[in-house]
Amino acid sequence: MDLKITTPRSDDYSEYARRVRGGTAGVRSRAGERGELVRHEVGERMFDLVTEYFPEEYRERRRAELTRAFGTGLAVGFLGRELVRYARR
Repeated sequence: MDLKITTPRSDDYSEYARRVRGGTAGVRSRAGERGELVRHEVGERMFDLVTEYFPEEYRERRRAELTRAFGTGLAVGFLGRELVRYARR
């Protein structure tokens, strides 16, 4: 019984290393996408629970955010109008 054991060439090693690196990059990107999906789902579920169990606090916070957004919109509109006036001079 004669066994022929051949040692791999350096080209074989580099090809194997390239394939392993390429495979792990794909796995990592898929895992990252999956993690983002899970975080998004958990966030949605938490939001649903907060609105269900704390409706008064949710309404107050929402009203405050809308008021702040409206004030910011007014400020941006005013500054934009003044910049247009200044540019026309």
